[in-house]
Amino acid sequence: MLILGMQSAQAVLLQIDSAVSRVQHKSSLYLPLCMINLAGELVCPQPEPITFSIAGNVELNVIPQYLEFDFGYPAVDRTLLRLKTSNLSSSATKLGFFLDGTYGVLGLMTGEMFKISDHPCFLFVGPGSCSGDIGGTRTSSSGSWDGNRLIWNGYQSSFGNAFTYSITATVASVTEPSTLSLFVLPLLLGAMVTGWRRSRLSELRRTSRACFASCRNRFYRALYSWPWRLMNG
Repeated sequence: MLILGMQSAQAVLLQIDSAVSRVQHKSSLYLPLCMINLAGELVCPQPEPITFSIAGNVELNVIPQYLEFDFGYPAVDRTLLRLKTSNLSSSATKLGFFLDGTYGVLGLMTGEMFKISDHPCFLFVGPGSCSGDIGGTRTSSSGSWDGNRLIWNGYQSSFGNAFTYSITATVASVTEPSTLSLFVLPLLLGAMVTGWRRSRLSELRRTSRACFASCRNRFYRALYSWPWRLMNG
């Protein structure tokens, strides 16, 4: 049996400081031009990494998580960190650099420090075992979050390209949690609409019954009074 407790805190919107945030690119597809120097040594100079600035936003969530298991496995009480980018602007993206802006990435916090890994078993806990690997683009990052400033350093590598990045971002705004309202508001609206419909339906029924009774009484009065009026001219 697994008991899961997870509560997402307010989403904090951060502004990337483009003055100090950088992305470096280095290509492994470069064919060096080798030459013999004056000492008679073969020298193959490597190109210098290209540095790009980066701007945009990071949405940050601190997520306390509590897990209880059977089989005598100890409970796990930990804190996760979710980072999702938006409005990224950097020339490095033209060379293949990206940071997930759809689902974001999930990391593990220890105090103010955090670590993020793309390994499928990185966040696995509990009885049993986990195994797996990943191919293609590899990513890993780490940094710190003190409640006001995010320091996020990482790398990203794929065939022919390698990126390292250093991002500094500070609080731009705090988004109020709206999960409760997303569930409660439709229920309240539904209840209000249902109540209005029931009230309106009851009113229509009462009006219909009153109208029917009135019309029925007029019909009977006209029916019974018709012979009397005929006899008396």
